[in-house]
Amino acid sequence: MGVNIQRFLLGLFLLACPVLLILAVKQTQWGPILAAPKARQMGDPKAKVAIVEYSDFQCPSCAGMHTVAEKMLEVYKGKIRLIYKYYPLTKIHKNAMPAAHAADCAAAQDHFWPYHDRLFETQMSWAPLQDPTTNFMAMAQEVKLDMPKFQACYADPRRLAAIEQDTQEAVARQVTATPTFFVDDERLVGQVFASDGARAIEKALRQ
Repeated sequence: MGVNIQRFLLGLFLLACPVLLILAVKQTQWGPILAAPKARQMGDPKAKVAIVEYSDFQCPSCAGMHTVAEKMLEVYKGKIRLIYKYYPLTKIHKNAMPAAHAADCAAAQDHFWPYHDRLFETQMSWAPLQDPTTNFMAMAQEVKLDMPKFQACYADPRRLAAIEQDTQEAVARQVTATPTFFVDDERLVGQVFASDGARAIEKALRQ
């Protein structure tokens, strides 16, 4: 399927989709991007430059690059904000989707970032498991979530809609690897964000 057709279909999806998690739509040279819920954003909401990250919780490189992103937020405090997008690579990471599901349930209680950090910190322990549910529940307790609400959310397949929405957006925007960062309209993949992220931010700030 051609990129233009993918973007057209995504546009139709956005028009037909209930405005459940959609806050706004921004058009870029890579195609439309939906604003994520506030729980999945970090930094000043009024910052001039938005960095959009497409990430997979079972991806080792994603864990390392988020540390880089946090340092960028410190260096450019008030000037940039980070928006997290789910892109579980389900063909190679069997637990990426359930991890994203658990993270989205944490986001529902406005605890996305603490849970996000625990997923990456403990990645090696839950990634190879046949069923990581027990680990995800333990993490929910560690970040002090309301456990009955978390358990009900994790059992609800409707929560996967937000993850699928981000995934469709990633495909339409030609994301083929994780992590992929967009600094405004510039795409930086993997370790390139560590070497070129500051340059891309400075460029975007000057525009």
